[in-house]
Amino acid sequence: MKKNIALIFLGDFFFDARCINLADTIIDAGVNLNIIDAGKTEDKYRGKKIYHISLPKEGIFKYLQFYREAKRILANINPQQIIVGDLYSLPAAASFKDVFIVYDSREIYTQLAGLANKPLQQAFWSWVEKICINKAQSVLVTAEGDGVVLKNLYGDINIFEIYNFPSIKMKPKGNMCLRDMLNLPVETNIFLYQGVLHKGRGIKAMIHLLEDFPNSHAVILGDGPYMKELQRFSKKMSFKKRISFLGKVPYKEILELTIGADIGFSLIQPISQSYEQALPNKIFEYALANVPVIASNFPEMETFIQKFNLGLVVPYNSKSNQIEAVNKLLYEIKGATIQKTAEKYLVWEKQKRDVMKALKIDA
Repeated sequence: MKKNIALIFLGDFFFDARCINLADTIIDAGVNLNIIDAGKTEDKYRGKKIYHISLPKEGIFKYLQFYREAKRILANINPQQIIVGDLYSLPAAASFKDVFIVYDSREIYTQLAGLANKPLQQAFWSWVEKICINKAQSVLVTAEGDGVVLKNLYGDINIFEIYNFPSIKMKPKGNMCLRDMLNLPVETNIFLYQGVLHKGRGIKAMIHLLEDFPNSHAVILGDGPYMKELQRFSKKMSFKKRISFLGKVPYKEILELTIGADIGFSLIQPISQSYEQALPNKIFEYALANVPVIASNFPEMETFIQKFNLGLVVPYNSKSNQIEAVNKLLYEIKGATIQKTAEKYLVWEKQKRDVMKALKIDA
């Protein structure tokens, strides 16, 4: 009988790189896939059914409703394997017996910045992860340090390092032009942040650099809970006309915009353990789009950026170092080889064998 796999994620599947890459690996292997998410877009992906769960915007009822509805759908699908795309989906999967569970721990969820000043919520999600994680036969992490943290917390769990590399299929063709879209002169330098908008991601630091580079424009590509605060902040700036918010873009379209930037930013602040150990997918997406990055000098990011010459690392709180890095990337260091390096070493296909092993799918 053909293996039946369910992928469950509390978010919109079409905007999530990790879910799409996992789904493509499963579909390419000829395995049947059902997707459960909290999106509202298309109801199929490459011919595979997507079950959308409609949720309240916030509050505990959001998670309770997702648990109840996801559990009901999973019972109808009756999968032999469940891939859990986040901690919030883990309880529904863990409630089933005799199912192979893969927990994609793409963050140190119990140490997220959003929980830093919410001890009751942090305690609750720590409890949830503790009682559920040992029911997973495979636990995926996006960086070596995350695996160390999880093993220290939960003991002998089966860890697989699966990095947040983009697929080679994402390599941009250059059909869309960011400068034309924004009606910018060709000589304008574009500073880019792409990803979910959260506090502590260094987006304001990137915007502040416009003060020192008058021939520059900041582009913010994404959406999230920090959007309104960033918009209010930007309106106060004398150079507010040099800041563009482009909103959320479906994952498979995003690098066609990324390639139009001159520098990508990931100036994460150490407001949580999860952030200190971050190795975000934007680092590798910038590289595949031939865009050098300026990132915080935290261990995981620094290791990859320096090893593969993807850009420069700086202290998250040193504007002088950030200015120096921008000058180097704009006027001294050329990024022509970054894309070639990414194609050779930093694409999803390079770790396909490891993914198949973690998912227990025959090659």
